[in-house]
Amino acid sequence: MSKLHKVLMALLVTSVSWSQSALSQGDAAKASPIEFFACNFMKGKSLSDVEKVAESFAKWSEENDGNYAAWLLTPQFHSGESPFDVGWLGAWTDGNAFGKGQDAWLNSDGKIAGDFAKVMDCSSRHEMAMSVPINAPDAPPGDGVLMISQCSVNEGKTMADSYEAHMKMGAAAKARGSKASSYLFYPLLGVGAAEFDYYLALGSANYTELGAMIENYTNGGGYMKAQEILGPVETCTSPTVFDVRAVVTPG
Repeated sequence: MSKLHKVLMALLVTSVSWSQSALSQGDAAKASPIEFFACNFMKGKSLSDVEKVAESFAKWSEENDGNYAAWLLTPQFHSGESPFDVGWLGAWTDGNAFGKGQDAWLNSDGKIAGDFAKVMDCSSRHEMAMSVPINAPDAPPGDGVLMISQCSVNEGKTMADSYEAHMKMGAAAKARGSKASSYLFYPLLGVGAAEFDYYLALGSANYTELGAMIENYTNGGGYMKAQEILGPVETCTSPTVFDVRAVVTPG
C-alpha cells in the first residue's frame, strides 16, 4: 500500500455482506478478529523499551488471555514518511475469545497499560478487521516479514469473486513451492469510510524467503499467473513491508 495511514481495517456492512456471500459457500476458511494499533515512540524511547514492556504483557496474556497472539511491526519499505514508528497487531481465535480477552484486559490493574503509555503513544489509531487465511500455518507465526497491500474489487466483481481468486492463487503459489503465508483482512471497526475493500497480507519467515518469493514472482512466472487469476478481479496498491517481532504466540 502507499501508506499505512489507514491501517488494517471500511464499514461493518462490508464485512457482514462478505461473510454472508463467501463463507456461505461452505469451503471457506473461518474468519477471526484481529486488532491494530498505530504507535509512536515517546521522547527518548525506542523499540527496545517497547519490547521490555511487551515481555511483561506476554506473561500477563498467557495467564489471562490464552487465545491471543500479538506482534510488533516496524515499517521497513514504505512510501514517503512512515505513518508510525511501530505497530501492534493482535489476533484472537474467534469472536468469543476476543470478547473475553478484551474484558480481561480492561478489568486488569492497568499497570502494564501504564508502562506501555510511558514508552509509546497508541492513541491515534485502534482498529479491528476480520482475518481470513488463504495459506496459513497451523499455529501463529513467530518473527518474520509482513507485506500488506490495500485492495479493491474491480467493477462487476464481488467480494466472493476476490476470495475465490485468492484461494486459487494461494493453491498455485503453494504448488510452485512458495512458503509464504497469506491472509485477507476485511475492515470491521474503527475505520469509517475507506477507499479500498480489504488488505492482502503476505508473511515470510525472513528476508531470504521474501527474496525467493520476489524472484519467483518477477522471474519465475508468478507475475503472469497473478495477472491471469487476480488481475480480472482486484486492483491492489504496492505493498508496505514490515519487520515483525513476535510478542506472544500461544499454541
